[in-house]
Amino acid sequence: MESMEHGMAQLILDSLPSPVLMSDLHGRLIFVNRAVEDDLGVERGELLGRPLIEALYQGRKFDRRGKYRSALMETLETGRSFNARFMEVKTVFHQLPRFFLVDTFFVHSSGGQLLGACAVYHDIFRHRELLKRAVMSRLTTISEQFETIYAFAEAIGARDLYTMGHSEKVAEYARLIAEALGLQEKEVDLAYICGIVHDVGKIGVPENILNKPGPLLPEEFVQITCHPDKGAAILSHISWLEQVVPVVLAHHERYDGRGYPRGLKGEEIPLLSRILSVADAFDAMTSDRSYRRALPVPVAINELKRNAGTQFDPRIVEVFVQVLLEYQF
Repeated sequence: MESMEHGMAQLILDSLPSPVLMSDLHGRLIFVNRAVEDDLGVERGELLGRPLIEALYQGRKFDRRGKYRSALMETLETGRSFNARFMEVKTVFHQLPRFFLVDTFFVHSSGGQLLGACAVYHDIFRHRELLKRAVMSRLTTISEQFETIYAFAEAIGARDLYTMGHSEKVAEYARLIAEALGLQEKEVDLAYICGIVHDVGKIGVPENILNKPGPLLPEEFVQITCHPDKGAAILSHISWLEQVVPVVLAHHERYDGRGYPRGLKGEEIPLLSRILSVADAFDAMTSDRSYRRALPVPVAINELKRNAGTQFDPRIVEVFVQVLLEYQF
């Protein structure tokens, strides 16, 4: 009977759409479900029996900030379980960091013996509510009022198929760049907020233009170019976002002065706007659009380099590329 129950439990875990990993008390992988294979593109036989950190992280337990790369390993070594913890995940099988809400817990036998620990990874970009919970977990220490403005970002995501998850990824990339530049924590948080709301002005752009599968007509492009002004106007009515307004207004300016809406040049453009410009362009290139498939990461990196000094601040491109290359191990 117990073996039947065990087999049924394995079948259920293998059918879950979320990746599930289990390790023994020594950190060796003893179970991964089918979703892990699908996510990583690797057969489970290549992972089972191997130390978790070696199999997925090339032996590097901590990231460049000194934080655990694996929530599962952190639970094993610290004894702390996590409930819907927001985590940036980058294994040797991922070209770019992925973002999950992670649950971890200890596993016991029917007799009460401690067998190991388990982690379940919920992909935040599959469900808008998970996405919202992830964003809120990032920002609870910044302002309770943020839920008000995130409603605008959600409204855009509902109208613009591409924007679903785009703003959140831009926010994460902007945060990574700000951290790599050595900005203070307050500025890093501000970079994240700006990423979340940078496209809020698209609320005033017709849906058929936002989701048009082909090139825009000149008059349609003009409407798109108005969204930084519209976004700044919306945000200017919220007093605690006064520092965000000039950043959103300038996030489509170019380093060579040929951007919009003001034609600002070089360091006339706010630093966080220059960060957003790089983060925004990179996510645009590496995401599927209605008119083209996502570009490979190396191609997108080369495009950033090619446009450094013209479209982008070369220092920010250099820093971001370095961060991305670190993720390549």
